[in-house]
Amino acid sequence: MGTKAQVLLVVALLTGQSQAADLVNAREHQAFWLWSGVKASADLKNAQTVYLHQGEVLTRSGEVIFQRLGLPVSRLTFPTIWLTVRFTTLDVPEAIPARIVHLMQRWQKTGNQVIGLQVDFDAATHQLADYAVFLRQLRQQLPPEFALGVTGLLDWAKTGDIDTLNALPVDELVVQSYQGRHTVDNYAHYLPALQRLRIPFKLGLVQNGSWDAQDDAQLRTSAWYRGTVVFMLKQPGR
Repeated sequence: MGTKAQVLLVVALLTGQSQAADLVNAREHQAFWLWSGVKASADLKNAQTVYLHQGEVLTRSGEVIFQRLGLPVSRLTFPTIWLTVRFTTLDVPEAIPARIVHLMQRWQKTGNQVIGLQVDFDAATHQLADYAVFLRQLRQQLPPEFALGVTGLLDWAKTGDIDTLNALPVDELVVQSYQGRHTVDNYAHYLPALQRLRIPFKLGLVQNGSWDAQDDAQLRTSAWYRGTVVFMLKQPGR
């Protein structure tokens, strides 16, 4: 093999290694979303925290209901869990939070360490103040032993009112860097704005999506950064 061919081969190998390193390898992370319909796999063997999708609050035939989804209540091997509920409306009758609290207590009584409730709601950036009102009301309905967390959008810290964001009555914010099954193309452009957060936050990644170790190093300069959460995808044939 000639010198030029050898150089090209080395470049190709290095490029391939770089691309492989940029993919989100679930085995290298410790926190995961396990959505309904997605089975736990060996990729979660190092899991310390799992966010279990347990249902959705939605409007059906003009009535707001809680649709139960996800794993049945059982004893899991994960050290800690959050229960994640997807909200499509904030006009929620009091009976629904009470039902969710009961579900959390059942998971706790089965021997699981339940940290709290994570609300998954795509609040528009300009409506964060209204979202904060809803979260304060919800917080009052949670027993004190349970934390309250939310998922968030990349745009919240970049174009939203940072004071309103930092005043959200939550114990944790997980900012999603993906849409659907794919990483947002320019997600890295939003990361510097996260440095202005003064509430505990994590960055949500998608399995097999894009991720750069340098981005993680940048975020770790913030005292409020708590690491990553990987959204696990349903694998073909499973």
